[in-house]
Amino acid sequence: MTKEIDVERLWRGWRRSPFHHFLEMDLETWDKAKGEVTFRVPFKDGYKRTENGEGYHGGVLASVIDIAGDFALAIKTDKTGFPTIDLRIDYLRMAGDGDLSVVARTVKAGRSIGVADIEVYDAKGRLCAVGRGTYAMTAG
Repeated sequence: MTKEIDVERLWRGWRRSPFHHFLEMDLETWDKAKGEVTFRVPFKDGYKRTENGEGYHGGVLASVIDIAGDFALAIKTDKTGFPTIDLRIDYLRMAGDGDLSVVARTVKAGRSIGVADIEVYDAKGRLCAVGRGTYAMTAG
């Protein structure tokens, strides 16, 4: 039998990764039964596309999408460390300066493959990007 994960403790552990720490994602809500999580990403100048322009760099959005999808699967399955097999992102509009809201939902948590859908909203509540992550469920 798998030991149930303490979600807050798990997120604190993930924040120890230098890259995760740099992103400063804040876990806001979660539903273990559904495998859903919500994060807030506070805006930093280091996330900008250009020095003097507005908007997030797409690489930041891709990173938070991947991390959120992986974490949704982790809380759903009480396992961690799923390598990303595929990450598909549609950038729908520029995410303007300001905090982001990221919502990830587990679609499938099978024995070998896991899938999560992720949405990114800007500070004005506009849907800016959607992603689908596919992960190898090989970790424990």
